[in-house]
Amino acid sequence: MVYTFICPAPCSRIIMVDATDDDDAVNKIIEAGAINWCNIKIPCCKKAIHLPPLPEKKLVDIVRLCMNVENQKGTY
Repeated sequence: MVYTFICPAPCSRIIMVDATDDDDAVNKIIEAGAINWCNIKIPCCKKAIHLPPLPEKKLVDIVRLCMNVENQKGTY
C-alpha cells in the first residue's frame, strides 16, 4: 500500500512510501524524512529549522496521526 504524509505547516512537504502495514509505513516515513532532511543543502522550510527535536514517541504519534493510505487492497 502507498502511504502519504504531509509535513505540518509551515513546511507541507509530501512524503510517499510503499509499506506493508501502518507500522512499516510510520518507520519508512520517518526514515525518508530524516534522509531527505540530511540530503538537502537548503532547508525546505526556514521557519521549522529552529524547532527542537521531538522525542521518538511523539514523532511516531504525529506521523501515525497525519499519514494517509492512498490505495488499499481488498474490499470495504
